[in-house]
Amino acid sequence: MLSMSRFRHCYMYFFALLFALITLTSCPYKMNGMKIESHLEKFRRMDITLAHLSPLNDPELWIWTAMNGCTHLLNAALHWCGVTEEKDSFHTQVMGLYSVPNGPAGLVDSLHEPGDVMHVHQPPLAKVLSPALDSACAALRILEDLREPHVRGCDPINSGEEQRWIEAYRRCVDQLKFAMSLPPTK
Repeated sequence: MLSMSRFRHCYMYFFALLFALITLTSCPYKMNGMKIESHLEKFRRMDITLAHLSPLNDPELWIWTAMNGCTHLLNAALHWCGVTEEKDSFHTQVMGLYSVPNGPAGLVDSLHEPGDVMHVHQPPLAKVLSPALDSACAALRILEDLREPHVRGCDPINSGEEQRWIEAYRRCVDQLKFAMSLPPTK
């Protein structure tokens, strides 16, 4: 018999795999780097997905989706505001090292100034952020700080804590949309 915990893990991995397949088959810029439009499209799909998840019932998926969706929106805003360059490259786990498309050869390594960021202040940015971007980064940091205890770990969620997560997500999204002169979330 499948335990509830095991069922949840199977459900989580099935959903993550399904999301990855949807992303890979519908990405408008396959092997063409992460442009503003591509970041916005990924955010849009993750935001729609997030609306079907519950922080209480699906905490790992909710946190991962919120964090990654906001990171895509942050990268779009950083490019839009001229803080980082919109490049045909993908960040790696090594600061300053990016992968760039190389035709049929696939991706090759490249060292260059920040294009996309992985996390808030990673890599550090040389330009000063506007108040809206700074506020969005503070909200995104709240979501990123949930990863260790709730996605990698299995800390219980305290009653009411999920409301703070939802508020951080909304604040991040609204501030980033404001920075790009996009309409706020309804």
